Amino acid sequence: MKPRSSDAISEETARYYAARAPEYDRSAGYLTPDAHPFRVGKKKRYQQLFKGHDVLEIASGTGYWTEALAETATSVVGVDVNPEMISRARSRCEHLPHVKFRLADAYSLDPKVGTFTAAFAVWWWSHVPRTRVQQFLQSLHRRLIPGALVLFSDQLEYDIPRVDGMATQRHEDSNGDTIERRVLSDGQEYDIVKNFPTEQELAAALSGFGTDVQYREWPGEKHWELTYKSVQKTQA
Repeated sequence: MKPRSSDAISEETARYYAARAPEYDRSAGYLTPDAHPFRVGKKKRYQQLFKGHDVLEIASGTGYWTEALAETATSVVGVDVNPEMISRARSRCEHLPHVKFRLADAYSLDPKVGTFTAAFAVWWWSHVPRTRVQQFLQSLHRRLIPGALVLFSDQLEYDIPRVDGMATQRHEDSNGDTIERRVLSDGQEYDIVKNFPTEQELAAALSGFGTDVQYREWPGEKHWELTYKSVQKTQA
């Protein structure tokens, strides 16, 4: 099989989430009462961190975290590449006048999206192909003021197959990306990017983009978090 380009694997990842949109909240555990206690502390941390900020949320999905941030943020703009996700997010947050959603590609954010004092993304970094990390960060930082607060949060590596049966296989491609086979409830299968970067890899990627880089793992919550303050990287 001919290796796929990073753009092609990004496109399949986007198609996967468009198809998953109707079942996303359920499959992500957002509708599971027993899982709620695991997210209480996480929500409180994020609400405190982004209090008073104008926040850009990357890959806002169905708006679950957008709604949480909106309790303390001055404003939140969620961007997602999938209309299917945007529609659900708007319905969830329609009672919040300081929250907006825009259909946008995170790798080429239009100036019309706005300028922000903070940026936030949950479960996004792992879906960025290694060859597109710099492209994404450049796109993001064009929308941030100098000194903006940035937080990325993503999953620690988990075993295959997943308990929920969604992730069934995993391999590394020729670009060094981890490719995971995902199966939806209707049997549709997709091969998506699902990388598990180390603290050192994250720090290297952010060289020139941020200061005060802080990384922490939360094993009980099964994820890692990274925060930093943005700087304007000099373009070559």
